[in-house]
Amino acid sequence: MAMHTELWFPSVIWSSVIHVVKNDEVKSFAYSKQKENKGRTISNFGGFQSQDIKSGECHSVDRLVKLLNDEMNTCANQVGMKNLEIQNIWVNINPPGSYNHLHNHVGSVLSGVYYVEAGDNQGNIQFERNDGAEYHIPKDIAQATYYTSTRATYAAKTNALYIFPSWLKHSVQGNFSETDRISISFNYGEKQ
Repeated sequence: MAMHTELWFPSVIWSSVIHVVKNDEVKSFAYSKQKENKGRTISNFGGFQSQDIKSGECHSVDRLVKLLNDEMNTCANQVGMKNLEIQNIWVNINPPGSYNHLHNHVGSVLSGVYYVEAGDNQGNIQFERNDGAEYHIPKDIAQATYYTSTRATYAAKTNALYIFPSWLKHSVQGNFSETDRISISFNYGEKQ
């Protein structure tokens, strides 16, 4: 007898490396935003998170949004959802020692991050399984797989783009380098 296999409630993470953003322009823009105001604290510890960026504030951010509008809808369509629209986008500057607590993005459908400037020891993004499986999966499994893993880690690297379901809990490891990690985060949701 062969059992029929169905995959329910998958956690999809899309990744790519893109080269449409002028990172130097975004980096200058991020530091100018940091000088304007103290930003906001949501999941960040020790880092700067800007207020939401409006269209027209930075040409390179606008170019990223144009790309994201297509990519986010491709992702949404792949998993059976209708087209989405941007809800908000912001810059993050994480100096040495800073990190982001475990969190999700309530009120949106798909979220993501683009790394403007990032590298080794600057803190990778980690996605956490939150269905309680860690209490049921045997500790002596032969090999960690997509089915048995409780955490997935993706490298913080310049030009990397990650898109994920907004409900997927995630954190960012501490920056143990001597330079700032700079990224752009964003949320997409249902069209209003």
